[in-house]
Amino acid sequence: MRTIRAFGHEEGREVLGERGIVAVFLLLLGTLLAGCGSPPSGGAGEVQASAQLVRMPDGTADVEYDAGARLLTVTVHVTGVMPGDELAARIREGGCGSPAGDVLENLAPTLADAHGVIDTIARVSGVDAVPTRAALEYLPTGPGVAAAQPALLCGDLSGQTGTVHLASTPQSGAGGTASLALDSAARTLSVRLVIQGLAPGTAHPAGIHDGSCAAQGPLAHALPTLWADAQGRAVLHAEVGGVTRIGRWYVSVLRGPGRAGPGAAPLTCGDVARSL
Repeated sequence: MRTIRAFGHEEGREVLGERGIVAVFLLLLGTLLAGCGSPPSGGAGEVQASAQLVRMPDGTADVEYDAGARLLTVTVHVTGVMPGDELAARIREGGCGSPAGDVLENLAPTLADAHGVIDTIARVSGVDAVPTRAALEYLPTGPGVAAAQPALLCGDLSGQTGTVHLASTPQSGAGGTASLALDSAARTLSVRLVIQGLAPGTAHPAGIHDGSCAAQGPLAHALPTLWADAQGRAVLHAEVGGVTRIGRWYVSVLRGPGRAGPGAAPLTCGDVARSL
C-alpha cells in the first residue's frame, strides 16, 4: 500500500497524506449531504411580493399668475384616473374640507389617456389674483354620473403660486396592503388583500394588472369582489392558478359595484414589489 505522510514536508514540499485524503473526502460528503436537504439558491420555490395601496387618483397642479396680463395658469398632472374618463374642472369658494361655495371659475374639461393619466394646462384671463380660500376641483362627468357627485380630486388654493397637491377626496379615500406568494412548482399565486376606509356594505372589484399605478395597463389576473364590513374594512384571500412569474404588476381596487361604467374607476392602487 502506498503511503504518503499527512501534511508533512518532503524535500521542502507540503504533501497530502492518507489521513488528509480521508478528511477531505468526509468534508465533501458532508457538503453534498447538506445540499440534498435544501433547495439550491435561485431554484424553484416560493416568491414573495407585496404592495401598499393608496388612494387614487392623485396629482399636482402648478399654479402661476401673471399680474400684468391678469392671467392665471394651472398646469395639471394626474394619475390613477379611469382610462378615457372625462373630468369637469372648476375653482370654487371654500377649501377642500369645507362645504362647497360658489363657483368662481369653470375650467375646460380634461380627458384621461389610455393609461389613466391627465396632463393639461388651463388658462383663466381677467383674474385679479390667485384665489384665496378656494378649492381646485375635478369631478366625474358623463353618463351614469349623479348630478351631486362629489369631487374626485381636490386641491386647496391659498392665494399663492406654486405646486398644489391634488388628492382624492375623503368620500373616495381608501387604502391597504396586498401580499402575494407564488408557488413556482404548483404555478399558484396566493393573494391576501386588506383594505380600510371603504363605505360600509359596499362591493369593490379587484384585480392584478400589468403596468403601474402611474401608467395603468390591462388586467392580468381578476380577483374576487371585496365586500366592506360595517367598519369599512374588507379582507380577501384568493388563489390564482396557471401563474409562472410575478411580473411588473399593480393591484387595483375599483369603486364598484361593477367593472363597467363609473364603477370601473380606480379607488385604491399599489405597485407590486418583490421581496428581497
